[in-house]
Amino acid sequence: MSGIAIAAEGVWKSYRIYHQRSHTLKEKVLSRRNIYEHFWALRGIDLEIAAGSTTGIIGANGSGKSTLLKTFAGILSPNKGTVRTEGVISPLLELGTGFHPELTGGENIYLAGSLLGQSRRDIKARFDEIVDFAGVEKFIDAPVKNYSSGMYARLAFAVAISVEPDILIIDEVLAVGDEEFQMKCHQRMAEFRAQGRTVVLVSHSSDAIRSLCSHAAWLSEGVVKEAGRAHDVVASYLSSVHGDPEHAPALQIEGIPASGTKTGSGEVTITEVSFIDRNGISSGNFRTNEPLTLVIRYRATGAVGNISCGVGVFSSVNLSYLFGVSTAAAGIDVLAHGEGSVELTIPELPLLRGNYLVTIALVSTETAQSFDVHDRRYSFFVFENPDMPPTAGMVHVPTTWKVTSSTVAA
Repeated sequence: MSGIAIAAEGVWKSYRIYHQRSHTLKEKVLSRRNIYEHFWALRGIDLEIAAGSTTGIIGANGSGKSTLLKTFAGILSPNKGTVRTEGVISPLLELGTGFHPELTGGENIYLAGSLLGQSRRDIKARFDEIVDFAGVEKFIDAPVKNYSSGMYARLAFAVAISVEPDILIIDEVLAVGDEEFQMKCHQRMAEFRAQGRTVVLVSHSSDAIRSLCSHAAWLSEGVVKEAGRAHDVVASYLSSVHGDPEHAPALQIEGIPASGTKTGSGEVTITEVSFIDRNGISSGNFRTNEPLTLVIRYRATGAVGNISCGVGVFSSVNLSYLFGVSTAAAGIDVLAHGEGSVELTIPELPLLRGNYLVTIALVSTETAQSFDVHDRRYSFFVFENPDMPPTAGMVHVPTTWKVTSSTVAA
């Protein structure tokens, strides 16, 4: 188990689906048995979660995602197979588990915290931090039955992450609450990742999986269809949902041929893509006006001459093309021979809060042949910068103001 936080080996889990059930005592006495069938939610799952990784679980409804998380957390026992874990686990499967509607927010912090294994002293030490993160200071003495759904979700999430576990297991929590709360969740996940904690999450947001996770697993009808790097697994899953990516609508970037999810002749291939934040940490989360470095590693099967590496950035909301740059346009030659890397640094990221998609392409500078094109295959989030004044729109534009006034005598 060295270096492995969670290991599932041959895990099978079934539920009983009743077709005829006794509803009264008389029916139960007279009926010999209830008629049911076994539904296998998990079918021989073999999956390892590396310690310190952030792994996303994706798949259609009913594919077994939540059941798998519950077996990881020890809430469900598999019919067959084993699940082994290393470290303290904190499951965040249903927001508000342990909350009592008649108790105040403060009282529920102590109640829910105790159910997560925290002592009263530990909860008291983190109380102010929990309240501040949830943003419910004005309502902390009010019964939670009077909270809005967003306030309820924020408080429950704040309590759950206050445990600071070795392994955090999350089921669809990032889809709860307003945009501001979701951004806070994403930022907290990035902090967990930077601290080397293990995070396993289920989300129907492919952008969240690509931005937050280093790895992913795709479940279909209780079977692992694919596991590996998050952007590869998400691309495979989306291809299965939307059909052949070769015939999907494509976006044309200046200097970069239009493509589907992943195309190219293959003489040169993109082997790894990393987004590096100001602390030198691989992350999918950044702040406006702070540096972002994109590291693109490639491999050439032979000497193919000079290539151009192009990068295009789009809004995930409406797929608006925001900007595109390339080594060729910058007058930089990239000799593709063996393995190499290209680094693109944006010293002050001009993008405002939101989620963004990235296209990367390797193209011959001599023939314009596409070697490897990853169209909108990568994703990152941008958060507000607290040191900057509020700005509307999608980009930050540095400006200065000058006001001149004169007084006219009556």
